[in-house]
Amino acid sequence: MVLMSDLQFDIGLENLPGMRFDAAFGGIFFLVLNEPRDVRRLRSACLEIARCASWKDVHRVVLILQNPAISIPRLETEWDGLRSVLKPEIFERLSVIVSKEHELQATFGEVPTEAQEHFKIVVDHTPHRTARNSKRTSDALADVLRVLLIHWFRRSCPVKLKELGEQTGYSYPTIAEALDKLEQWLLRRSDRSVSLRSFPQDEWFKLVARAEHVRSTHGFAVSGARPRPAELLIEKLIESNPTSVALGGTFGARHYMPGIDLVGNPRLDLNVDARMQTDINSIIRKLDPGLKPVARGELPQVAVHFLSRPKMFFDSGSSGLPWADEVECMLDLHEARLDSQAMEFLAFLKDRART
Repeated sequence: MVLMSDLQFDIGLENLPGMRFDAAFGGIFFLVLNEPRDVRRLRSACLEIARCASWKDVHRVVLILQNPAISIPRLETEWDGLRSVLKPEIFERLSVIVSKEHELQATFGEVPTEAQEHFKIVVDHTPHRTARNSKRTSDALADVLRVLLIHWFRRSCPVKLKELGEQTGYSYPTIAEALDKLEQWLLRRSDRSVSLRSFPQDEWFKLVARAEHVRSTHGFAVSGARPRPAELLIEKLIESNPTSVALGGTFGARHYMPGIDLVGNPRLDLNVDARMQTDINSIIRKLDPGLKPVARGELPQVAVHFLSRPKMFFDSGSSGLPWADEVECMLDLHEARLDSQAMEFLAFLKDRART
């Protein structure tokens, strides 16, 4: 029997920076979603716990869905879909508890008896975090900076504070707090508009260092087999006619800077509008059924980045898919360990912004 004193709350793992669990005991880790209302949020959480389950310190990850607005049959469908894209050794370590008003409604996967007995305690000690308020205020500086840089690189400055709020999805007080931290690089105007006066180099490299924590990225690779060329994956993606998916990474960088010093395409980067509830599992299956989520530290062959802001800033393309914005493409290059090419791309964008 697990006692209250055996439970630990709000903990993280050294091997999983940026990821915090609501509770844990004996190698079983809990993550609670209060009132999940859309499938996109559910899928994102499932992929996140799958990433966590790949670590040896984690024996099992239990996702608790408290008062979901998603039906049990739909949850069953999503669970079966998750099974089809995960490695069996990872999927077997995942469990879901469905609870309504603290009463157990359903379970998926193997749920240890202790977990069923004590999930109410876990829920009671978890902050009321819902899908509607899941966006962390701590990410505001990174999000505001990214949008300001897009405007600066595209010479579309200045931008009014109201527009900045509409484009990032943050309230005026949160926007104001983020701008205060960027004050030395800002030009403020009497009409309540702002722009960057110069490239905020210190803040940019802080963002690059923290990109893993402020971007919602899911990596996939084919285990033990030679991956299909990225160009072929793009062709298959165009055939599936996805909505709100843009090309980033090396492909996007070449779009903006055709002469960039890049040889080949080590991976495919896709930027996705998270609000559109795009079925990432369906996209991945169409690209290559052999693609499975990678463990932390493992290089992906396909990286999917979800953007949660209201405005995507995609650039229309003639290839059948739009292009991700310049900032996301640059972050993709850094993430793919193409740092020298990312710096070359940055120098190009800075020169373009000044002309």
